[in-house]
Amino acid sequence: MTTEFTAALHESEYRFTLSQPDLGNTLTLDAMRALAADIRQAGRDSNVKIIRIRASGPAFCRGRAVSAPPATPPTSAQFRRNVADPILDVYRAMHESEVPLLAEVQGDAEGFGCALVTACDLAIAADNARFNLPELQKNLPPTLVLSVLRHKVPPKASAHMVYLTETIDAANAREWGIVAEVVPAAKLAERADAMIASICTRDRIAIATLKTYFREITIPDFSLASEVAGASLANAMTSMRR
Repeated sequence: MTTEFTAALHESEYRFTLSQPDLGNTLTLDAMRALAADIRQAGRDSNVKIIRIRASGPAFCRGRAVSAPPATPPTSAQFRRNVADPILDVYRAMHESEVPLLAEVQGDAEGFGCALVTACDLAIAADNARFNLPELQKNLPPTLVLSVLRHKVPPKASAHMVYLTETIDAANAREWGIVAEVVPAAKLAERADAMIASICTRDRIAIATLKTYFREITIPDFSLASEVAGASLANAMTSMRR
């Protein structure tokens, strides 16, 4: 059981709420493992038509909660297993879900948080939302994030974000395909509620069919992209420590 997010069924909507606003809703690797498992379960539930990811407090998610480095640097295989795989498994669970996921974004979405939004099938942002991929500031190649962005964000926009590590606003995020709609912050929850209510009037079979179609047509080689992303990052991190 994690305290970093809550999860509950609301009629046909399964709702995740990131619940550590004092920490910027960062997530530990253990929380990511729990999140992946819960998304997988919700995505197979015949009562669920849509999965919603939202956050309490001013920020959506400021990325992964980074702990102190181990006394002995991990091998490439250890880094892949202990760090990269839990992150990639969240993206994989979202990709494999039978029903779509909707992100409701306010404030900062950084690193993993930005990828979480991009990985959702639907995403709506408040006009105060900001998006950033800061990994390269610490010489961390953000290949895991790019495995999500590669079919949803134009290549030059992705390159701009990962090389320059500059924060973009909600308007840029909409232009680049990270979110589809921007609304005033005061209207964010209301608009998300309306979108979910509309989707929940549809038959689950029709909804799941669309999800499958988008998955198979848009990202046919997701597993390969995840494998390359994880291996590349693990190799880079261990090489830089030598």
